[in-house]
Amino acid sequence: MNEVNQTRQTYDRIAPDYAQTWQDRAVLEPTILRFIELVKPDGMVFDVGCGPGFDTAVFQQHHLRAFGLDYSLGMMLAGQRDLGLSLACAQADMRRLPLPTACADGLWVCASLLHISRADVPATLAEFGRVLKPGGVLLTSVKQGDGERWVDSPYGRHTPRFFTFWQPDHFDAALHTAGLTIIDGWLNPSLSPTGENWLVRFSSKR
Repeated sequence: MNEVNQTRQTYDRIAPDYAQTWQDRAVLEPTILRFIELVKPDGMVFDVGCGPGFDTAVFQQHHLRAFGLDYSLGMMLAGQRDLGLSLACAQADMRRLPLPTACADGLWVCASLLHISRADVPATLAEFGRVLKPGGVLLTSVKQGDGERWVDSPYGRHTPRFFTFWQPDHFDAALHTAGLTIIDGWLNPSLSPTGENWLVRFSSKR
């Protein structure tokens, strides 16, 4: 079983607990507002790795045409069933998005690309570039660090998730190679017990 499928199964199992734990999006507010500022009004945006759909809902409230995509059906169902979120969403693997070329004004890829192996990241970023319109905005956030490894989630049972960690210069180079221009970015302190910072990047398709 590959890393993506095992991680998807973990998210299916932990979905109800995850949805209850991460409802408060205050820590992401500056990042969310910057994304909304950069995307054109009434833009079509896709929340790639949307989980329960918290951020998708925020984008809809700000009058963006937002659609959620996640490989874990359980996570999306937790948002709809347990939290009552009414969202347009679909199950999808971010490495092969079921979207037309140049259809998106923005892609919000928050804490999801980090589950893709380093070897698969260049092709995945190229896929994001395929879907974005020229000038479209990509938000990515990954954990700062080195290497790749399995990490147990803090939900009280054996629930491994695969993580790829990045240093800023290496991640920036990967974005550039994919035809993306970095237009903003910063480091956010981590809320996780492992303590890695979050590397946040806003890019535009050249």
